[in-house]
Amino acid sequence: MVEQGQILKIEGINYPALVVSKNIFNESGRVIVCPVISEATDATLSYPIGQDRYVLCDNLRQLDLESRPFSVKDRVSLAGLIHIVDRVQSLFDYY
Repeated sequence: MVEQGQILKIEGINYPALVVSKNIFNESGRVIVCPVISEATDATLSYPIGQDRYVLCDNLRQLDLESRPFSVKDRVSLAGLIHIVDRVQSLFDYY
């Protein structure tokens, strides 16, 4: 099972993906991910995770990992994950 905060390389997808869904959800074999890109972007909800890597927090996707080969490539720090999940959550908050 994959865990929240892991960065995956998924067959058939051209970019790495950060798992933002909670572990209890991931047990289903499905995950919610955000793409990790290597170019700086002016997207409002992007978040840097090191040199030349950015998470697009406003580009959520649900993927079925039972139907695609994948590998775990990296992990985001807990502090970074908190910032990312806060940005994702802001998409659904009422203001």
